[in-house]
Amino acid sequence: MSGRVILITGASSGIGLALAKHLINGNDHLILCSRTINSLQELKKENTRLYALDVVDENNVEQVFQKVKKEFGRLDVLVNCAGYVEPKSLQGTSLENWKRTIDINLTGTFLTCRAASFLMRKNGGKIINISSTAGLTPRPGWSAYAAAKSGVINFTLAIADELKEYGIRTFVICPGRTATPLRKILAPEEDPTTIMQPAQVVGFILMCLNDHANVIEGQPIIVRDRF
Repeated sequence: MSGRVILITGASSGIGLALAKHLINGNDHLILCSRTINSLQELKKENTRLYALDVVDENNVEQVFQKVKKEFGRLDVLVNCAGYVEPKSLQGTSLENWKRTIDINLTGTFLTCRAASFLMRKNGGKIINISSTAGLTPRPGWSAYAAAKSGVINFTLAIADELKEYGIRTFVICPGRTATPLRKILAPEEDPTTIMQPAQVVGFILMCLNDHANVIEGQPIIVRDRF
């Protein structure tokens, strides 16, 4: 079977959608995941598989990765783009909001990375997790999101070393302000044309897919258009 087998979470919007659109006309086999299949219909092609995936549902994650194993026998690349935010002040953050933010951004990354590692341990592969500069610098009013994204960074650094023995390369990209639906929630008054576009982040994801990028594995890759 020619072409890589690539699974993208959060493929229906933002960076995940931009990545899927970039790859869709190539030779790769794309497994495109979002919470609802309906949101993925524009990406339906012969080389795509569309799956409803709730990244916080352990059984759902295992089912999707088992389908990938059954059809392709392997997974070459996992790109975690699924995310969630409902920005609130510390005193305004409910426990439900906190848990949902941590679950989707961090626990979902853990569940998909764990499942992917079993499919990659024989032939190797690449895992690319999308975090945020919010995980590296103070974000008053976004404490739950900042905590989750900081967790994604340090989780990725830990597994990068752990998974080396299987030939699995692990990267974490930390975009700054990017014109995505998630950013619109964080900064509703911001003009999206004045900030970085999802396609620019895609360029760095593609860079990580190249073996020349292996020297920057296991460290936060900061991508921003200005300080």
